[in-house]
This record gives sequence, structure tokens and C-alpha cells, in this order.
Amino acid sequence: PQVFDDCLGLLVGGLAALDDGDFASAQSSFNAVYGQVPGELAPKLALALACERGGEGDIAEGLYRTCASTDANYVAPAAFGMARIRAARSDVAGAVQALDLVPSTSRSYPEARRLRALQLYESGQGLPSLSQAMDSINGVQLDQRERVELTAQILERAISEVSKNGAKTDVRIGAYQAREENLRDGLETTYRQLAGIETDERRRYELVDKANAVRNWTLR
Repeated sequence: PQVFDDCLGLLVGGLAALDDGDFASAQSSFNAVYGQVPGELAPKLALALACERGGEGDIAEGLYRTCASTDANYVAPAAFGMARIRAARSDVAGAVQALDLVPSTSRSYPEARRLRALQLYESGQGLPSLSQAMDSINGVQLDQRERVELTAQILERAISEVSKNGAKTDVRIGAYQAREENLRDGLETTYRQLAGIETDERRRYELVDKANAVRNWTLR
């Protein structure tokens, strides 16, 4: 049918414009497709991406929100889009809220939890956020290296927070109480786990040295 051919041509043109960085043309193409098939969410999602990349965050967020609330198949990509937009304006809580839309049954769930942990880790909001960051990846099937590296980053920052502001015995960073001794034990273990999966010999020795350096006996 002619409508199908027209839509296909517009989609191809829109994707090419998106690749070229011509976001206005991409928006025009995707908007035209949506006008032809207003019930389809794919062109709306594409339009949201074109708006996001073109600096029209508010419009993009509204389109993403519509996609996420209309069809379960579009929740994950729309949630990631909303999270990017909110993170760009330093709305950590909003970004986390968007990522929480991705259900545990989705193939994108592990990535959503990893990004959730990163948002909280990078927020600079202290030990409670670091605790939430660690909880975000608890029990989630992530790549082993990714999980251990992120765990090390969170523990490193937690030790820094405790060194500056003191221990908080009512806060736990994963399995470890937010006391310097406990966190050092956790970080030592994590460095040794990283060393165990490291294939580069020099890097492996560096990680073992870091594990030895962080051991609690170095404080005596």
C-alpha cells in the first residue's frame, strides 16, 4: 500500500537525518510518519529520540512518558530516555524513578539496575545514596567484571565519606556497616575478586597491591 511505502521512506530518511545530526529533519520525518499512523508508538519513540538529541528535552520527555504508559513493549527504551533527560538536568531522584519503571521481567532490567546504581553513586548525596546504589545491583544478573568494578567504586567512595564525615552505624553499604574498618574489609575482598578475573598480569598485581594497601592492619 502507498501509505506503507510513504512511511517507510520517511522512516529511512528520518534515521539517516538522525545519524547525520540533522535533528530538525529527523523530527519532521518521524512526525510525518506518526501523522500517517497515529496509533503506532514506534515513530513516536523515534520522534522522542530526535527531540532529545536536538535539545528539546521537555518535549522528548513527554513523548517518552506516553510510550512508557501505553505499551509494555516500550517501557524500557522510554524509561532509559526519560532517565537520560532527567540526569542531564541533575534530577537524580527523577532519573531513578524512571529507571524503576523497567520491570524485573524485562531483558533490560539488569541494565536499568546498573544505571540506577551509577546515578546514585555519582549523585554525591552521601552514604544513604551509596547504600541505595549497592542495593540496586543486589541479586541482579550483571557481567561479573561490571558488578565487581562498580562495587569497588561504591566502597571507595563510602570510605571517603566516612573518613570526612564519620561512621554511620545505622547505614549499610551492601553487606558492610558504614564504618571504615568494615568498608576496608569489603574493599579488600572486592579488589582480590577483581584480581582473580583480571587477565592482564600487571593490572592483576596492581589490584593485589591495592588490596594489601587497604587492609585494616595498615591502620595500626
